[in-house]
Amino acid sequence: MDRNKLEQKLNSAFKDECEKIGYPLKDICLEEAYPGDISTSYIVNIIADWVVTMDCSQALDILIDVLWVTVSVEYREKIFAINIFAEGTLHCQSFENINEYINTTSTV
Repeated sequence: MDRNKLEQKLNSAFKDECEKIGYPLKDICLEEAYPGDISTSYIVNIIADWVVTMDCSQALDILIDVLWVTVSVEYREKIFAINIFAEGTLHCQSFENINEYINTTSTV
């Protein structure tokens, strides 16, 4: 899968669903988990002001739940981590158990 397809999926269904449930995202961008390796997985960088009102695990729970219902396992497998930025700084970083949630089979 190429980067453009993953970006399109995140910027459409995922972003739209976040908006719909009251957690709008200002921006989403991808960076290679291993720069220079185009076959790599990606770090999803998200900018969302609402995360400042909650702890990291709450924010990740919301975003992973939305990711689960809007993005198929084929796309989720390419996500190495999620970084959440708010008010110009890194609010939350997920490297630990992300694969446990992202790579599980789904019907989406």
